Amino acid sequence: MQQQAGSMESKQRTQNPQLEHASSYYAASANPSPLRETLKEDVTTDVCIIGAGYTGLSSALHLLEAGFNVVVLEAARVGWGASGRNGGQIVNSYSRDIDVIEKTVGKEKARLFGEMAFEGGKIIRERVEKYNIECDLKNGGVFAALNAKQMHELEHQKALWERHGNDQLEMLNQNDIRSMVDTERYVGGLLDKSGGHIHPLNLALGEAAAVESLGGNIYEHSA
Repeated sequence: MQQQAGSMESKQRTQNPQLEHASSYYAASANPSPLRETLKEDVTTDVCIIGAGYTGLSSALHLLEAGFNVVVLEAARVGWGASGRNGGQIVNSYSRDIDVIEKTVGKEKARLFGEMAFEGGKIIRERVEKYNIECDLKNGGVFAALNAKQMHELEHQKALWERHGNDQLEMLNQNDIRSMVDTERYVGGLLDKSGGHIHPLNLALGEAAAVESLGGNIYEHSA
């Protein structure tokens, strides 16, 4: 029976190879995860979420914790898209920093953007701790400076982020940064202790397991 089940699982995996996780270090080192059922019948739920990436899984957790019934539909596998393929960096801010946003939307709305910029990392850490997610979470991120001009920009960055509530920042001199990255290339840098790194696919898989532990249902290969 075990051999038969194993061959059936292998057959399922090869039926839609384009819907399996992309070949990568993260896929090769992913934690064990079950093959989930395809939705083949009508089901009733309070909330249906489309996509088992970070946004869908995190939303499902918040809703389940609030007492809602939740179904998540995923066209491929949990974490199949960008959530399982990104660089795994926890970096605060946006593609444009808060001071640039402030020039467009004003100080009051920029304050809200500032709060959200540092909220994501806190949510990740809360989820990892609460649900015991094994995703190789490492704390801290370094912004390196090649010259005095870049150091000045990082000093401005530090002041900006502190104004929006990030109190985990530390300027690094040349000796400080050398002890962290083992090169004489940089003149200094900025350490953001609220930054970090994760195994991105394992975070998604861990959040999916947390969803199911709360009674949520996830269907894979279910566009």
